[in-house]
Amino acid sequence: MTSHVAPSHAAPAKAVPASPLTISPTLSHRVLSLLALLGLFQGLPTALRNEAVARVYLAAGFGVLYGALLVLAVLITVARGPVTLRRLDLAVLGAAVFRLGLLLASGTSRGALTYHDDEGPLVTMAARAYAAGGHVYGAHFTNTGHVFHVNMTPLMDGRIADVLGYPPLSVLLTAPFTPHGLVPLPAWVPVAGLWSLLALVVAAVLMFRRLPTPLRPAATLLFFGMGWMFDYARDGYPVYLTLPFLVVVLAGWSRIGAGGRLGRSGLISACCLGVADSAHQLAWFLTAFLLLGVVLLRRGELGAWRPALTVTARYAALVLGVFLLVDLPLLVRDGGAWLPGVLRVLTQHASPQGLGPVDISYYLTHGSGALGLYSAAAGALFLATLAAFALYPGRLAPAIALLPWPAFFLSTRSTETYFVLLAPLWLTALCCNDRALLAQAWQWRPVLLRSRPVRLAAPALLALPALVLLLVAIATPPPLQVAARASARHPVSGTSVAVGGTAKPADGVDRITAVLRNTTDHALTPAFATSNNAWLDFSWRIASGPRVVPAHGTAAYVLVRVGAPFAPNGSGPTYLRVLSDGPMTLTNERLTIH
Repeated sequence: MTSHVAPSHAAPAKAVPASPLTISPTLSHRVLSLLALLGLFQGLPTALRNEAVARVYLAAGFGVLYGALLVLAVLITVARGPVTLRRLDLAVLGAAVFRLGLLLASGTSRGALTYHDDEGPLVTMAARAYAAGGHVYGAHFTNTGHVFHVNMTPLMDGRIADVLGYPPLSVLLTAPFTPHGLVPLPAWVPVAGLWSLLALVVAAVLMFRRLPTPLRPAATLLFFGMGWMFDYARDGYPVYLTLPFLVVVLAGWSRIGAGGRLGRSGLISACCLGVADSAHQLAWFLTAFLLLGVVLLRRGELGAWRPALTVTARYAALVLGVFLLVDLPLLVRDGGAWLPGVLRVLTQHASPQGLGPVDISYYLTHGSGALGLYSAAAGALFLATLAAFALYPGRLAPAIALLPWPAFFLSTRSTETYFVLLAPLWLTALCCNDRALLAQAWQWRPVLLRSRPVRLAAPALLALPALVLLLVAIATPPPLQVAARASARHPVSGTSVAVGGTAKPADGVDRITAVLRNTTDHALTPAFATSNNAWLDFSWRIASGPRVVPAHGTAAYVLVRVGAPFAPNGSGPTYLRVLSDGPMTLTNERLTIH
């Protein structure tokens, strides 16, 4: 008898929940960690080779760092759990700080300062004057460029910006380490640059700590993976001193004054904002947006204007108090020169430079008779952006750290530093504030904006004044008609022109004759510069010619070179650029060289 055994149907095994330590990290976190690490490879081979003979210990340091980054890259790729990946992110941040120290040591040699721009040197000269008991604001540090071997910022009237034009925090921090300070350091130590680099590191650590865990590598990438961040910090840019304080302010700014009370976090935020305002004027523009954002958020939360305005006023008063407290030593010592001094960067009429529409008048046309309207357009766009923020706070609040800066694109000095140096703040404000809280901001709905077409057209209408000013600046013809001729006498090594298919050394220009005819109804005081690239060279002396060209008058000038002959552009035109201040004008004339 055959027995039949019924087939067994085993119940499916229950899925065992994965341990938190065995869950694979998200791909986006892993990729961002690798991108942050890859940014640290920039410049390492070149730095290692540069130090291979002169300073072998630095070359060894770069080699060790290079190997460590390779190991970290492998570990990030194969990391099995989020805890491991978080630890690796922290290790990459540490490697980034070590890399910064190596780059600083590589760029600093005993007996020579490493500055390449005029911000750090001006801060250093002002700090030395302060430590020695002298004045800071209103004092002219005329030998700064000679002492530090840097080019100073030229002004529209031909002078150079040889006065301190920033709030005093950088000076107060640098002064104790100058030769007359409490802890004197050798003159070759770039103290202003060291403070900026320290601020960069502190800001990176704070941002790393405040960002959500999967986004923390972005702090390493933005602060250490972008080459310009180190370069500008090494040169002592005072704006870096604002970064750690603004990271604290923007990480959670949507909760300032919540419930009608500042609380501990609100007090800390106000103090940090006040210190940032005492470091650089760019923080002032962000302060305007922050105060408007706080009052609109609190109005939406509290349902009434009075408590919203009260808590915002307390916050603003504390910011102002801290700002004045930091400035007090200079306010007492320099008196009436203090206010014009801290406003100097905004009022000094620097010569045109940058990446904005001003390049149309600088490169593409013969100039502009209303160059100052570029900055007026920038001011109009700033106010328009502030008004747009008031109208659409819920929509624009996530971009609060970015909103102040597009206006600077229109100014006569629209350099990239207005944008890229503060880029870490964009991510801080975006990722460290709850969008649900931002959406609760009170929104003004006037009758006109209830119409959809008007609502859509409102941003363009707000920007219309800025656009009109910009178009007038571009369309206004230059005030001078110029006939110029250059004399070339001495060959300049390193430059060449093509003659008969072969390259010959270019003759250096050491004398220019120019005839200027003023076509306007007001007298102009000309300042002369030559240019074969984006930079202006003012190293010319008026050997003969009047100081002022009268209205509808004509004047002849002979310009003599100061220093080495000017090297013309061997592959393109060389320009004589005639500037004036009051009104700000620019006239471009292509030089004929004989």
